[in-house]
Amino acid sequence: MKDNKKRPELLSPAGNLEKLKYAVNYGADAVYCALDRFGMRASAGNLSPEQLSDGIAYAHSRNAKVYVTANTMPRDSELDSLYEYAKLLREIKPDAYIVSDPGVMDIIKEVIPDAELHLSTQASTVNSAAIKFWSRYGVKRVVLARELSLEEIKTIRANIPDEIELECFIHGAMCISYSGRCLMSNYYTGRNANGGACAQPCRWKYYLREEKHGETAVAEQYEDGTYVFSSRDMRMIEHIGDLVDAGIDSLKIEGRMKSAYYTAAITNAYKMAIDGYFKGLPFDERCLRETESVSHREYGTGYFYSSPSTDANTVIRNEYIADRPFLATVTEFDSERKLAKCFQRNKMSVGESANLLSPGSFGKDFIIGKLYDTEMNEIPSTPHAGMEFYLEIDSAEKGDIIRGA
Repeated sequence: MKDNKKRPELLSPAGNLEKLKYAVNYGADAVYCALDRFGMRASAGNLSPEQLSDGIAYAHSRNAKVYVTANTMPRDSELDSLYEYAKLLREIKPDAYIVSDPGVMDIIKEVIPDAELHLSTQASTVNSAAIKFWSRYGVKRVVLARELSLEEIKTIRANIPDEIELECFIHGAMCISYSGRCLMSNYYTGRNANGGACAQPCRWKYYLREEKHGETAVAEQYEDGTYVFSSRDMRMIEHIGDLVDAGIDSLKIEGRMKSAYYTAAITNAYKMAIDGYFKGLPFDERCLRETESVSHREYGTGYFYSSPSTDANTVIRNEYIADRPFLATVTEFDSERKLAKCFQRNKMSVGESANLLSPGSFGKDFIIGKLYDTEMNEIPSTPHAGMEFYLEIDSAEKGDIIRGA
C-alpha cells in the first residue's frame, strides 16, 4: 500500500455531454469541458448551457467534479461577450475555471468572486516563481507547461506551498509548439489556434527548397517523408509511481476531440493503473494493451524523460494506428431474459467475436449471439447507424461498451 503518498486526481476530457458521462462512469475524478465559446477546442462538440448544467449534476451525483475551460486569448471585441459568458457560468456553477489570460481572470473574478481558478497550460508556466505569482493573484492550481521534465517538476513542487496544486498532461496528443502557442494555423489557413480553431498544420508533410535555385525536394529522413513538427502521442500509464513521486496533484488526459469510446477506454485504463499502484501491485501489462485499443499516433513519454531539443518525440510515420471498432452501447439489461438493449455505433453481425468493456475491467470476450430489432424480429446484423436493437448475452450493465475483439 502507498498510504504515505497522495493519490492524484484523474482528470478526463469531455468534448460533449455523452463523453462527460462516459468519463465519469469509467473512473474520472473530474472532467474538463467547454461551452461554445472561449475554449481551446472550438471544433469539439462542446456543451450547451443546459447540457453543462445536466453534466455537473450527473458528475456531482457520482462524486466527480467539472472544470470549464475559458483559456483562449480573447480580443477587445470579444470582452462584452465574455462578461455575458461569465454571468451564465455563475448560474451554472462549475467546480473550477481553466483560464490563461489575466484579463479573463479579472472578468471571471469580478462576475464570480468565489470562482476557483486553474491556470491553463497556455500560460506556459515553467518555474516556481511564476506559480507563486499566480497564487497571489488567486490561482489555486497550475497546469504546467508540457516542456517540463519530471525532475524539474519535482524541483517546482519542493519550492512552492503545499496548498498550490499542480496538474500535468499525462496522455494524448502533444503540440510541437511551446505550450500550445502557435501561429502556423493562422498563417496557412486563417484559423486562430490560440482562439481554439487550430487546423493542426504541425501534422502536415513538408518539403525542402534550395534557396538559390528554387529546387524542391521531399525531406527523406524517413521513407515516407519527414514530419519534423508532428509529435508522438504521450503515454505515461507505465509510470504512475514517477508521476506521484513528482508531487503532481492531477493527471490530465488529452482528447476532447476524440470519441466516447476513447474517453471511456483510456480513463478506465488509467483508473486501473492508479488503483493498482496504490494497492502496491506490479504494473499490469493489460493497461498498455488498453491504450493500444484506441485510435492513436505512435506513443512516447513527452518531455518527462527527454529534452525538447531531441527528436525522441517526433513521429516516424504520421498516421493514426487503427483502434478496435466501437460497436454499440448497452442502454438497458434484462437479467431474467438475458437480453441487452443496445444503441448501434458500427455494424456487428451474429457469430462475430466481440468484447464487452465494463468500468474497472479489461473487458470480456464473447461471440455475438442472437440479435433482434425493436419489434423482436431476429436479424443477422445491425447495419443502420444509430439503430436500437437487442442482443442475447449472459450479463451486462447499462453504459457498458461493446467493441471488436
